[in-house]
Amino acid sequence: PVPCQDHMLCDPAYVNEKFLAEIEGSFSRLSFENDERVMHSHGHTLHEVYALKYGKFERFVDCVVYPGCHEHVEKIVKIAVSNNVVLIPYGGGTNVTLALQLSKEEKRMI
Repeated sequence: PVPCQDHMLCDPAYVNEKFLAEIEGSFSRLSFENDERVMHSHGHTLHEVYALKYGKFERFVDCVVYPGCHEHVEKIVKIAVSNNVVLIPYGGGTNVTLALQLSKEEKRMI
């Protein structure tokens, strides 16, 4: 198989416009960029690394939000809960417990 991590394309994002409007001003950066969505959609289990190199993930995060401070995090979490948006805290991306594995059945914005 041909390695595909350099050109893996994300599926179209599920977008919750109300959530995005309400968090406006509560982050340092927000991204719908393909490469950032791919990078934040996996950890480092054998299954995830294999999919990254030779396949495709079942589901990608829809958006990556970079909070600028503690208050941003509090506001984003509160707004996500009220808008039924899934949040996945992401640190260094080295998770090996499948905690970053996303379900293809999830239809809410992640």
